[in-house]
Amino acid sequence: MQKDVFSGLKLDNGEPIYTQEYIQSLRDADKKHPDKLKIIAQRGGQERMLSIDADIKIVGGSRGGSKSFSSLMEVLKDIKNPDFHATILRNEKDDLQSLVTDSYKLFSQFGTYNKSQNDMTWNFDNGGWLKFSYYAGAYQDFKTRFQGRQYAYVCIDEGTQCPYKKFKYLLTNNRNAAHIRNRFWITCNPDPESWVRKFIDWWVDENGYIIPERDGVIRYCFMDGDTPDSIYWGNTREEVYEQCKGIIDSLWKDSYEELGYTKLEMFIKSATFVRADVSENIKLISTDASYLANLAQQDEEQRMRDLEANWNWKAAGDDMIKMEDLDEIYDNAEQIGDGKRRASADIAFTGGDNFVMWLWEGWHCKDLVVLRLDPKTLVSVVEAKLREWGVEECNFTYDMQGIGQYFKGFFKDAVPFNNQAAPIARSHQEEEGIKYLYKDLKSQCAWLFYKMIKEKQISIDSALLERKYSGNGFDKVPLRQILQKERKMLRRDENSDDRGFKLLPKKIAKKYVGHSPDFFESWFYVMIFSLTKKKNKKVKGLWMLSR
Repeated sequence: MQKDVFSGLKLDNGEPIYTQEYIQSLRDADKKHPDKLKIIAQRGGQERMLSIDADIKIVGGSRGGSKSFSSLMEVLKDIKNPDFHATILRNEKDDLQSLVTDSYKLFSQFGTYNKSQNDMTWNFDNGGWLKFSYYAGAYQDFKTRFQGRQYAYVCIDEGTQCPYKKFKYLLTNNRNAAHIRNRFWITCNPDPESWVRKFIDWWVDENGYIIPERDGVIRYCFMDGDTPDSIYWGNTREEVYEQCKGIIDSLWKDSYEELGYTKLEMFIKSATFVRADVSENIKLISTDASYLANLAQQDEEQRMRDLEANWNWKAAGDDMIKMEDLDEIYDNAEQIGDGKRRASADIAFTGGDNFVMWLWEGWHCKDLVVLRLDPKTLVSVVEAKLREWGVEECNFTYDMQGIGQYFKGFFKDAVPFNNQAAPIARSHQEEEGIKYLYKDLKSQCAWLFYKMIKEKQISIDSALLERKYSGNGFDKVPLRQILQKERKMLRRDENSDDRGFKLLPKKIAKKYVGHSPDFFESWFYVMIFSLTKKKNKKVKGLWMLSR
């Protein structure tokens, strides 16, 4: 019997490792005769949460997937080590009550708990401890509270509520001098608007579900900057290093090598996502079947997140333009159309979002310029760029709202794009009915652009797609990825009345995209030329081209 119990392998501390068969026999026995004093990692998500080794482990999925309880079980690995220090955090102190209650089931035989609201610490018999804490409050107060602290194990429970900046700071506390394996957990339920959604993007498919083949797969990252958009990712440490070697090399000291470290091990983190599902929580389902029924009878949005574990679901219209739609545009033959050169732009100055301007030849995108300049310089650069591109001023459109008003005095022959203007009829017969089809001009052009993409009447130069751009919330991202991200802004506003199509407001669109969708908006502004007819004007400064 002893031979069947142990696998012959041992942990770093010398303790023997059980066989899978033995552990399963314990589960089977407990299923027949439940014993609340027997706590065995359940097959599936919980087992994988506890067995996969990564510096940063995000565990998420449906509610009731035993994520929080698993985060407590992780403590058991080092509970007898006198140098083990750990912390588990929630947003507020009051949020910790259920975790504290569950912790008694695991830790009572290993130590005592200080119930004081000012302490909330498990003091283990061998000298280690686990402190329950919170991350709410001003960042500076939070930073002061954790400054100089060292924890071999850190867990943020319901991590989607924790700001990314605080998560980054807590990472600096995830250290120890006792040669204990450092690890950082984040447990969470799906939240499509959180930074966690961006962090785990590689693990999530187009429809918002975790890709089964990537569940638990370890990747590597270097977290530069203040947003998850500026993280360098790779399938190996070497891939990450090649992307940011300049940063890492500048941080490296020869003395680190004398201690046995390498650049890749010291600065590059391993990370993974593990899906937890309520269907695998046999303990919960066998004792409270009503829990599933309660999850199932919520509104559709909450049901998709809490039961179906969907990371994209929001109470708004679906994406009108799908990923495969843009992929087809990327591979499309050149759609020259009338061959006329036009330019469409979204106006922004230094300190704001990007100024983005596209060059079109018919319906083919030939070039793109992205700038952040002061108003005077920007006007001069745009004038020069239009000359370089050979675009007549009457074939230039720009967003007239807000700071776009500044351009009006310099480009008098251009076609200003007024987002809130009434939709434009293409014929006398359409004049009465057009207002019932679209809420405003912006919605009209967005809809027409959507139709052009669906019918593959637009194309883009392949070299443009590989160019990398930066902006508020993203850094050095290829254009093909930016457009795939920003296509989510083109969707129906479900909160509007039934009177025609209304594009989702930009404020809400930013939440879907993660940043201001300046590239995509300026992209579809070109549709105004399909609605207006203006006489050609000569390009300013065209005489210079003949010199």
